[in-house]
Amino acid sequence: MSEAGVPAGTWLRAAERDLPLVDDVVALLGPDGGALVVAPHPDDESLGCGGLLAACAAAGRPARVVVVSDGAGSHPRSRAWPRDRLVAQRQAEARAAVAELGLDPARDIGFLGLSDTAVPMAGTAFDAAVAALRRAAGPVPGCVFAPWRHDPHRDHTASFAIAAAALPTWPPETRLFAYPVWGLAFAHPIPGFPLPPEPLLPMPPRGLRLDVARHLAAKRRAVMAHASQVSGLIEDDPGGFRLPEAALALAFRPFELFLEAEAG
Repeated sequence: MSEAGVPAGTWLRAAERDLPLVDDVVALLGPDGGALVVAPHPDDESLGCGGLLAACAAAGRPARVVVVSDGAGSHPRSRAWPRDRLVAQRQAEARAAVAELGLDPARDIGFLGLSDTAVPMAGTAFDAAVAALRRAAGPVPGCVFAPWRHDPHRDHTASFAIAAAALPTWPPETRLFAYPVWGLAFAHPIPGFPLPPEPLLPMPPRGLRLDVARHLAAKRRAVMAHASQVSGLIEDDPGGFRLPEAALALAFRPFELFLEAEAG
């Protein structure tokens, strides 16, 4: 191992192997806390945290999802689904998804509506996004779950930065965890999905694995509720996005990975 750390794929495989496996949200949220899931796009909440959200609902813990981008970048060449229609569709899918997980779609999800593929990472637009997240978050959560800062998608990186910047405005006991989505491809290559050079990360990884086996059926229904992303619903954009089977297989493993993160 170099002084800088180990490649991200090696690091993630160590986390998947070695981090404690817990089957109760108390280990993540504490005795009374709730969860705020910050999702870069509609569907990331289900892919990365669907089991967690279902577990919160089953345990009567407060849980809220805030979707950062509008999701309109998935099918940019569709004429049948212009931007406004696609945004409305993706919001409807996200509401249906959280309902499958046991949340209230009228109460437990909010949308910042930032431009897909252009979530800000600095400047006044970034500051405005941080303020918008604070407003949309509702009551202060016990834990914030944000996308992994090393996920190879700029909206994921930016969403982590937004959540991290908001963290100091909440009580000091609020904890920040990161969940990988596309970053899992460093450890488990996804055919056709391009990756940047692997970042080097210091060992050992810290965090927890949450056993979500009992919630996998609900999680699968939630992911499948995002019909524009998993099916041929949008037929006139052959280059449009569709979740690869390899990515779905990673999402439907019997545990979810939550990595301890720092705001700095």
